[in-house]
Amino acid sequence: MSTISARQSPALPLSSKVLLGMAFAVGISFVFAFVFPYFLSSAALNQYLGKKVWLLIHISMGTIALMVGPFALGLGLSRRRMDLHRRIGLAYIIAIGFSSLAALYLAAHTDVNWVFGMGLSGLAVASLLTTGLALAAIKKRLIAQHQEWMIRSYVVTFGFVNFRILAGILQAANVGTLVERLAAASWFCWAFPLLVTEACLQGRKIFRNSRPQ
Repeated sequence: MSTISARQSPALPLSSKVLLGMAFAVGISFVFAFVFPYFLSSAALNQYLGKKVWLLIHISMGTIALMVGPFALGLGLSRRRMDLHRRIGLAYIIAIGFSSLAALYLAAHTDVNWVFGMGLSGLAVASLLTTGLALAAIKKRLIAQHQEWMIRSYVVTFGFVNFRILAGILQAANVGTLVERLAAASWFCWAFPLLVTEACLQGRKIFRNSRPQ
């Protein structure tokens, strides 16, 4: 029995472990630097008058998804502790649902501009879509498709972190106005990483399955 179990549970590649570990470490740093202030200081929330509840739902649920995502992916890709994987995955899906719905409300009532609002709306829709397809795939026991859609989902979830990084880079480079930087980051933080992820997922299949004619 142990031999069969070991064969069904391949070890997670080192590269995957490193990527997931880095994602978790960067996520923790992001939470301490940009999320905790909203819970520790009323001044940080005062700029969201009338939207405080929606903001708190968004950032608290988004934080849960950001933190548990690497564990759900690690267990799922290695096919280990599937009971724990299912519980963590359920928490991730619920968190994504609440966070994305709150994000849609905040995007529709943004004080920046409509381009920024549409970028954040796209992020929320991409999050709901990728996570929803991951759930649909596992319901039909399509394991490979489920894994791929969960990877896409977490890449989109990491868009919250990418947004802060990109906005900071654009500010340091003194590119455009504040509104322009926020609008650009709201699109680039998820669309470009998702494109790269798709290229990696599909490119791996193309080159792995290629045969000399």
